[in-house]
Amino acid sequence: MYYPMMMNLEGKNVVIIGGGHVAYQKLKGLEGTNAIITVVSPEILPEIKEWILRHDAKWIPKEFEPSDIEHANLIFAATNQPAVQREIKKHKKNHQLLLLADRPNESDFITPATLHRGKLSISISTNGASPSLAKKIKKELEQQFDENFGEYVQFLEEARKMILNQIDDPSFRKYCLTRLLDSDFYKLTMKGNIEKRNQLLQNLLNSCNKNFM
Repeated sequence: MYYPMMMNLEGKNVVIIGGGHVAYQKLKGLEGTNAIITVVSPEILPEIKEWILRHDAKWIPKEFEPSDIEHANLIFAATNQPAVQREIKKHKKNHQLLLLADRPNESDFITPATLHRGKLSISISTNGASPSLAKKIKKELEQQFDENFGEYVQFLEEARKMILNQIDDPSFRKYCLTRLLDSDFYKLTMKGNIEKRNQLLQNLLNSCNKNFM
């Protein structure tokens, strides 16, 4: 059983061994993490080349050597060569986390199917029992949480900061934070009626401040 967690990879060294489709999927999953990413492979897909250029990552065009992972915090072994995969596992240190793409049951971690909507992340995992099921559930969630949902999450973050800064009384603060999840805020955001939504928020703040005074 895996332990679910969110990792802060900013400034961490991440090494991906391999240059095929699996390696590309792992790269895309690292989008926005601000990790220091290195890809080691004699050849890589054109998509990987483009990704590396866009994200200031590094490509070392060579076969794997143990020194390639010496300073890595996170390692993705994504080659199609079992012998290389075994070699990577053999040389990784205890404090390093390794994902073996061909042997998840022998990995330190796995990457779940993940849906991103702005700052909202929803991950689905079956602990390796059925990756296809995880992907199916992800597709269903994509319908429930469309592309605009990220804007709603952004609004909640900004509104929460306003409430914390303006409302001192703990009971009224809790009340306001709970009211933020009223369906009206969501519906107005999805409809693009931002002015009316912001006015509704201001009314809520005024109400809490008035009651507190």
